[in-house]
Amino acid sequence: MVRAILTSFARITLGLTGLATALLPTLAGAQETVEAPLQPPQPPPLPEAPPLPPPVVVVVPAPAPLPTPPPPAPRLEATTSSAWKFDWGGYVHAAYRWVQQPQNFNLAGRNNGFQLEQARFIANVQWRSVLAARVSLEGASEDRLSQSFPGGQLTTRLRDAYITWAPLRALRLTVGQMVAPWDLESMRSDAELPFVSRSVPIEGVQPTEGYTTRGLGSDRNLGISLHSGFIGLGGTTSLRYALFVGNGNGQNQLLNDTNLPAVFGRVEFAVWGKKGLPADGVRPIFAVTDELRKPALNLAIAGQWNPRATGNLPDLIRETDMGVAADLAASYFGVELQAGVVYVKTTRDTLAAIPDLERFGWWAHLRYSLPRIPVEVTPGYRIASYSPRAHFAVAAPSPVDEQFDASFALLYHTVGLTVRPTRTFPLHVGLNYTFTAEQSPNVLDNDRFEADVVASF
Repeated sequence: MVRAILTSFARITLGLTGLATALLPTLAGAQETVEAPLQPPQPPPLPEAPPLPPPVVVVVPAPAPLPTPPPPAPRLEATTSSAWKFDWGGYVHAAYRWVQQPQNFNLAGRNNGFQLEQARFIANVQWRSVLAARVSLEGASEDRLSQSFPGGQLTTRLRDAYITWAPLRALRLTVGQMVAPWDLESMRSDAELPFVSRSVPIEGVQPTEGYTTRGLGSDRNLGISLHSGFIGLGGTTSLRYALFVGNGNGQNQLLNDTNLPAVFGRVEFAVWGKKGLPADGVRPIFAVTDELRKPALNLAIAGQWNPRATGNLPDLIRETDMGVAADLAASYFGVELQAGVVYVKTTRDTLAAIPDLERFGWWAHLRYSLPRIPVEVTPGYRIASYSPRAHFAVAAPSPVDEQFDASFALLYHTVGLTVRPTRTFPLHVGLNYTFTAEQSPNVLDNDRFEADVVASF
């Protein structure tokens, strides 16, 4: 029975296989008919374009080769400009003065108030360490050395104008208008005065302060100077000198007042501290006390011979000034001691019958900077004496004349205080009070108070 079932199943399988084989081609054709996409109608073929003509080739000749550029020249201007140095600066100096008005002299103590001492502009140019020039202008011009007068006005004037050639530290040449190498007080910068004003033998007595008296100081002159920088002598010592030959009639003068030149000379010997000599600067001689780092000791001697003429043409009176000055400056641990002596003899060349005039003055001051405080406070005291009619080499005609000349002697005591925020701060304030002492019958009650402020830039 099983066998009969298997036989029937085999027959059925064979029949189905044959039927599938017969129907397979028909089904495949039907599937291809359904899956094939409809094709859009094809446009008629376009006519063929005519062939393009062959391209025209233009031959451009190659440009001629450019000449090879020469190598660049060295930039001389860069080297030259780097060798030049330019700087500018200046300072403003304002003051207030009160002069006691004496009962026996109406001209003193009548103009108390504020004064603009200086408004200085300075321009410096230097080429390496060989050549230098300076021009400085004073915008608040007043002349306390050559005497001003009450009621004057401030003007602008030239102060410095010179060229310095410095081939060596020991040999330099300066031509132009410059400070004459005379005494220490005269050579100080107005921005670095230890007191509000200079001492009476140098500055004299101004018209608003008492009996007008000309001092012994010297200002700028026009001429040529042979000088040096700080010449090292070994260790911490140095030598400095200056010899000036030029016009002796002061600054901003067109011509000399005589046919003869004036001669000024000065020699200094200095001892410096452990740091040695200061940095060298290409410039004429200046006051050594203007240096920020002052020497431990500086000794100097100076001389002058100045033939000059006074009066109006054609009635000129010729005179000759011959003088000598000596000074010292010492600084040690905040203590500053300075002193000077000046002597000038005037010979009457035209009026030979008039005796020669001798003038003599001396000054000394002591200052001390208080230590261990944030602000630099420097109190000081100065004593100064001036005899505008002295008698050393020239005797007075009589005892009466000698006593009369002695009555013009002056003795001033000044106490002062200088305050600076720091040692290098470019601003300081000064306060002074001066006790004046004259001789009978020229006694005046003309003590004075002075205050000033200086700002440098």
